[in-house]
Amino acid sequence: MPTIEEALYIKLEASDPTIAGALHNMLCEIHFTHLINTLQLTKPEVLVIGCTTYSNEIKDRIIEAKKHNYGAVYVCASQYTEGNKHEALISGARDFFSYPVSKLILQRALEDYLTSRAVDPSKAHRSKVIAVMGARGGSGTTSVAVNLAACFAKEGKQVGLLDFSRPYGDVATFLNTPCKRDRRHAAKEIELMNASYMKSAMYHHSSGILALVAPEVTLGTGSVVPETVSAMIIAAADAFRTVVIDMGSRVDAGLYRVMEMADDSLLITMPTKPCMGSAKRFVQTITAGGFENFCKLSLVLNGCISGNTLSKFEMEKTIGVDCITCLPDDQKGTFIAINDGTPYCHLFPDSPLTNSLQELAVLLHQHECPDDYEEE
Repeated sequence: MPTIEEALYIKLEASDPTIAGALHNMLCEIHFTHLINTLQLTKPEVLVIGCTTYSNEIKDRIIEAKKHNYGAVYVCASQYTEGNKHEALISGARDFFSYPVSKLILQRALEDYLTSRAVDPSKAHRSKVIAVMGARGGSGTTSVAVNLAACFAKEGKQVGLLDFSRPYGDVATFLNTPCKRDRRHAAKEIELMNASYMKSAMYHHSSGILALVAPEVTLGTGSVVPETVSAMIIAAADAFRTVVIDMGSRVDAGLYRVMEMADDSLLITMPTKPCMGSAKRFVQTITAGGFENFCKLSLVLNGCISGNTLSKFEMEKTIGVDCITCLPDDQKGTFIAINDGTPYCHLFPDSPLTNSLQELAVLLHQHECPDDYEEE
């Protein structure tokens, strides 16, 4: 993570005196922040909104702030629903905190913003963050994520594999790993989150992959919420040259945060009409939710066979996303690998599917979106 060398000018808006005082004190204690009052001429870059109960007025304020070119808006509320949080993030808030919030979580969120604004993509030692997601279960999302991570590890790259699939994830099964520590335990101690702590919470697989697995039992989204997602991705990016994230097939605030922070997002689908329809609806949903940078999103067709009546061109045209590769079908080998708890590309190193996965890994490390990319 780059060193924070410049001040971040912040405006605080909170009608409740208790919340206002607590947030004011925390922001004043963060060494790189400067609070702006109404008498100062310096324009604030970040808006922090504190409230007792989330309301439509807060949503309207978020939208207004984004129109006035605030770089980021953060909301901290003591009474709200998951629907309120989702609405705030869709409206343009960068993060949503439950009050009371710790100073360290607030500081990490602001560091996340300042770092993302300051990062120079041309830097030689820049981590690559790749998110893998599916429009429906059974598309092969976890299989692709695990084997991509294995391909990167085989090339000698330091690889972290994060299982953010909700409500349950299968990375632990695919790698035959114990679940003594998982992402839920890491999220409970988010204040300790850094590169070393992240590695200590991960399982070291013989393939060279370090995996943060999903909990065996969870409720709802569990630890896959924006504030914890940001901290874990930043820590993983500090710890590894390459980070692969298995997102599963759920569209929520956690997914939007991962797609925002990832260098590349892969939408996994199979070349069938039901899967094509699900992928189309997935793209429509994230577009309605505010995702715009389609340079970062690529389609991966999984389970491709010769003679299929659905062509790659038809899939691209219907879904509205460019296809980066077609992975050949090997259902038998895939099932053997899953049941054995070993990456497919290790069991079948010379197969056409392994060759395609290795080519995909090379393509992803070469791919860069231009800084001035704008959706046409």
